[in-house]
Amino acid sequence: MKKFFCFSLTIIFCAISVFAFSGCSKNEVDKISKNLTVYSISAELNAENMTVSGSQSVDYFNETGTELSYLCFHLYPRAFREGAMLKPYTILTAATCFPNGISYGDIQISAVRVNGENSAFEHIGEDEDILKVNFNFGLANGKRVKIDIDFNLSLPNSTHRLGYYQTNINLGNFYPVACKFEGGKFDLTPYYSTGDPFYSDIANFNVSFTYPSKYTLCSTGSITVGESNNKKVATINAKAVRDFAMCLSDNAGLVSTKAGNTTIYYMGYKDDQDLNKQLSLSKAAVEYFGKVFGAYPYSTLSVVKTPFIYGGMEYPNIVFISDAIDDEDEYLKVVVHEIAHQWWYGVVGNNEAREAWLDESLTEYSAALFFANNTGYGISYKDLVDTALSSYLLYVDVISAIKGDVNTKMNLAVNEYQNDYEYSYMVYVKGVIMFDALRNVVGEDKLISGFKKYYQQNKFKNATKDDFFAAFKSACHKDLDGFFDGYLNGTTIITKLS
Repeated sequence: MKKFFCFSLTIIFCAISVFAFSGCSKNEVDKISKNLTVYSISAELNAENMTVSGSQSVDYFNETGTELSYLCFHLYPRAFREGAMLKPYTILTAATCFPNGISYGDIQISAVRVNGENSAFEHIGEDEDILKVNFNFGLANGKRVKIDIDFNLSLPNSTHRLGYYQTNINLGNFYPVACKFEGGKFDLTPYYSTGDPFYSDIANFNVSFTYPSKYTLCSTGSITVGESNNKKVATINAKAVRDFAMCLSDNAGLVSTKAGNTTIYYMGYKDDQDLNKQLSLSKAAVEYFGKVFGAYPYSTLSVVKTPFIYGGMEYPNIVFISDAIDDEDEYLKVVVHEIAHQWWYGVVGNNEAREAWLDESLTEYSAALFFANNTGYGISYKDLVDTALSSYLLYVDVISAIKGDVNTKMNLAVNEYQNDYEYSYMVYVKGVIMFDALRNVVGEDKLISGFKKYYQQNKFKNATKDDFFAAFKSACHKDLDGFFDGYLNGTTIITKLS
């Protein structure tokens, strides 16, 4: 995700210009998709009252290494309900999130069945945003269970990941998502307002989605659309993806092209004059990252312009780009940044709540590398790095003057940062500074080799900083743990322009 703020010495609305940022063999995805959890979702949008009624069948494959007596699901839309304790926005972002005033959404679970039998369920978690489904048996490791969930989703009038505003509908994090099992327990991280507090394993998705014919739909996966009686029915298949999202628009301008085996879509608005320009940029980014990091393994990628609270948001095979960005260069940066997320988060996953730097810092610097090697866009790598360094130093000076000290750690959980500004400077801005310093230490060739090895060794997995360190140690033939730890722990002092 990208955030934008403006900076003043009295009120920190930040100086972040967070630099925004081919298909490989289908057989690779087919092979990886074996023995995964499968989500089968059938849902319909009622555009009159902005609700979605649906049923979800989860063929859950237990690969936790232990026997399970229950399963947990994130219910992210409950963060938008009236009375939620933890909200996915702050006082500072509420007006942007709700241009027409505060609006509420929710997801109501009407029935749950386990292997076809009605099952008891309950809401648990810090903010009762977790669905706990109990079994009357033990599910052994390596075995499957089928869980059916009937739900009704109400959408907020919002520019967030989930919501509708003007001509568009964003459907991110809208369905019950199986919680990641790690360290002997399910990860129940709530929907924090800072960062992207999400963590999930790859799965397969089969989705049938019905909606009014006036809308154009883009989504994760490959789409086939039929139409009758003023309704469209999209049949969507996505294999070995970490998440699933959709966006609809009744004012869509849609263009497409190919990059290797990948079809790239750009959906803007009908009157946009830059549809083909943004499509060309998207293709260039996919081709560049595929060349330097490793091939993009999926058959589709949609880049969607939509009302959005931040600069952009990544999902597998689809990214949201805010239509509120009015600076052309900034828009280019965001597009490239979000496409880079297809490698860092999409294919190589991580716990975004606990180690946000592991996808965001890599993604932010990947975008800088793109512009360094694609100079026709007029965005200078040196300017990006210099801006990062100067704004970071100014931020540190101002916070130090106001508070007497300043947090410079990159490795905090998203909810441990004091605010969005601190999070953005430490994870995005400092990430660019760190990787540029590493480039000066090992050279660009070895730097790229480290990224490539990290990608190859961790595709379709959830990686940790230890996996990252190991890849760079192997690629650079040098122990860089101390280098990284200094930046991540905040002990490396950044004092001047390089």
